[in-house]
Amino acid sequence: MNMTAIKNTPIKRVARSQDNPNFIKMYHGNLEIMVPRKIFKNGTSEFNDEEMEKFLSIIKSRYPWLSVYALDEIKKGAVEAMKDHIERSKTTPQRARDYMNSGKNQEALRILEEYLVDNEDDADAWYVTAEVLFKLKRQEEGFKAMNYAKSLPKKGH
Repeated sequence: MNMTAIKNTPIKRVARSQDNPNFIKMYHGNLEIMVPRKIFKNGTSEFNDEEMEKFLSIIKSRYPWLSVYALDEIKKGAVEAMKDHIERSKTTPQRARDYMNSGKNQEALRILEEYLVDNEDDADAWYVTAEVLFKLKRQEEGFKAMNYAKSLPKKGH
């Protein structure tokens, strides 16, 4: 898929425009919908059923022409938008840990190396790099990464 196609997908449009702490913007066709984050349980993409019913009731009253199928698609779109938002909110070290947890150690190392080019003072990234290097049986490099991480000032100090 080319980059133009990726940029024009609704999920990607949603992901680039999450600037409201209480709502997630999503689209159903050309209809922009602000989905309250409180319809999801504790920052996950799992619904709080009571809040979801309230949200759908509001949507039905504002847009009475929407079919049951359209409302179901809006629910699915809200889940995808929240998943995308959660993923984009992760730091590079968090994403690298996710890759390691799924056995994708090379991919974890790749994103860490790219990140550290411009963020060489991020101790957490260096610690995760050390961890992935140990998993890849590259102990000497792992120890170097760990020692470098230890030499960096702690955040907030």
